[in-house]
Amino acid sequence: MKAAVQSPSHMDQTVPEQVLPLLQLVSDLVTKRSDRFLVDWGLTTPQYELLLAAVTNSTITLGDLSDHLHCSRGNVTGIVDRLERDGWLVRERSQEDRRVIRVRLTEKGYSVKEIQGAWLKELEGMAGIWPQDQRGALRGMLHQLYQELVV
Repeated sequence: MKAAVQSPSHMDQTVPEQVLPLLQLVSDLVTKRSDRFLVDWGLTTPQYELLLAAVTNSTITLGDLSDHLHCSRGNVTGIVDRLERDGWLVRERSQEDRRVIRVRLTEKGYSVKEIQGAWLKELEGMAGIWPQDQRGALRGMLHQLYQELVV
């Protein structure tokens, strides 16, 4: 059963008890839309995020991925297992330190750039409800909240 959340026009937006639940609801809905989008590519959101991290850092380790995704190494290992099984990436041991395991994207893995481009178009469509100046203001406020929470 969904919690009743008032529309923004019916609430004092300075009251955290009203704003933060709405923010959580919006986050959940965007995540659901992301999940539906990625299923067509055979990916989950954590798999997609891991591939994006790997595409921007060709020497990324499992530990780095764990930090980047804010999850345990065990979770990252499971995600990497499935991505490796499905041909998105391969594991490679460091020649300098055999304990260090890096991931390297395969040709299929680099197609995450194409997926990202398509997802960005989807996000642009969602953000199209606001004029450009409001998008910038919203981004600034969300970034400020993120900086406060990431501590």
